Amino acid sequence: MGNTPEIRFKGYTDDWEQRKLGDVVQITMGQSPDGSTYSDEPSDYILVQGNADLQNGWVCPRIWTTQITKKADAGDLIMSVRAPAGAMGKTAYNAVIGRGVAAIKGNEFIYQLLVKMDMDGFWKTLSCGSTFESLNSDNIKNAEVKVPITAEQVQIGNFFRQLDNLITLHQRKCNETKKLKKYMLQKMFPKNGEKKPEIRFEGFTDDWEQRKVTELGEIYIGLVTTMTEHYTDQGHLLIRNSDIKDGYFEFGENPIYLDEEFSKQNKSRMHQLGDVITVHTGDIGTSAVIGENEVNSIGFATIVTRPNQEILDSGYFATYLNTDTHKQWAISIATGDGRSNYNLKDYTKLMVPIPQIEEQKKIAACIGNLNNLITLHQRKLEELQTMKKFMLSKMFV
Repeated sequence: MGNTPEIRFKGYTDDWEQRKLGDVVQITMGQSPDGSTYSDEPSDYILVQGNADLQNGWVCPRIWTTQITKKADAGDLIMSVRAPAGAMGKTAYNAVIGRGVAAIKGNEFIYQLLVKMDMDGFWKTLSCGSTFESLNSDNIKNAEVKVPITAEQVQIGNFFRQLDNLITLHQRKCNETKKLKKYMLQKMFPKNGEKKPEIRFEGFTDDWEQRKVTELGEIYIGLVTTMTEHYTDQGHLLIRNSDIKDGYFEFGENPIYLDEEFSKQNKSRMHQLGDVITVHTGDIGTSAVIGENEVNSIGFATIVTRPNQEILDSGYFATYLNTDTHKQWAISIATGDGRSNYNLKDYTKLMVPIPQIEEQKKIAACIGNLNNLITLHQRKLEELQTMKKFMLSKMFV
C-alpha cells in the first residue's frame, strides 16, 4: 500500500505520514462504575457501556450512574471495544464510560478513518477473547494509521460530514414516511366494533361491512412438496415465504425458477395477475400482490387469495393484511414451536372490513403512494451508503 490515496482534493500531493493512533489522539479506556450506582434518573451522569448505547452513530442515553470513573466529553468519539469491537459513534453529551467503550479526542477525519478501519475488519485481527471480541488499550494505541497534514484532514472530514448529513436526511425522511403510513393505516380502517374509519376520502359515508374472507374470493395453499430437483435458471418463478415483503416481493440476486415440465404439471397452482400472496410461515400475514413480473409463478407453502374483483380490490386487501390489526390476529391464532405457522383453516376464519370498491381502490392507491415514497428514500439511502463506502476506500490510505 502506498502513502497517498487514490482520490484527493486539488492542491495536496504530499505523502501521508504513518503514525501510531495513540500518538495522534488522546484515548481513554472506559471503566465501569459499581452496579449499585446505576440509575434511571436523567439528572445523574449518562453512562455509556457499549454499542447498545449508540443509535445511528450517536450516544443515546438509556442508563445513568452516580459514580464517575472514566469520562468522555461532549464532542468525543466513542469506540466500542467489545463485540462489536471497533464500531464507532460520537457523543453530544458529557458522559461516564464503562469498560465496553473507549473515548477518543479526534476530529472528523479521525472519526471517518476509524469508521473505515472498522469497515475493513482491521480490528478483528487484533481483538482477543474466547467468548467475544475485545480490544485492549495497547491494541488501540499502537494501531498504525496514515494521516495527512491538518488542512487536508479538515477537507476530508468536511466532505464526509456532509455525506453523513445527507444519509441522515434520507434516513429521517424514510422513517417519517413509515410513521405516516402506520398512522394512516390506523386511521383508515374502522376500529374494532366500529363501522366507519376516522379518516375517509371525500364522498364516502356508508358503513363498512365485515365479510368472511372465504366469501371474497378463491383461496388455496401453495405447493408443499420437495421441488429442489426442479430448480432451474429460467422457467416459472418460485415464490417462497421469505420473498414476500410488505406490499412487494424481493427475490434477491438469484431468484429460483421451476422447470417447464414440473410447472405444467402444477398449472392449477400458477399465480394470476392480482392474486394476493400471504406468508404462511415466518413473518405471518405479510402480503403482496402478483404483478406482471410474477404472473404464472408458483408459491411454496404460501397462502394464495384470488379476490373477486367486483367486491374486493387486490391492493386494498393486501394493504389490510399488512396492518398491525390483521398481523396481531394472525399471531394470536398461529401454531408452531419457535416458528409461527398461519394455517389455512385459521386464515379462512378471517373477517375482512369491506367498504365500497371505489373506496377500497382509493385506500390502496394512498398507501401505495406512501410505499413508493418509502422505496424511493430507501433506494437513495442505499446509494449514498454505497457511495460512502466507495469514497472511504479511495480517500484514505
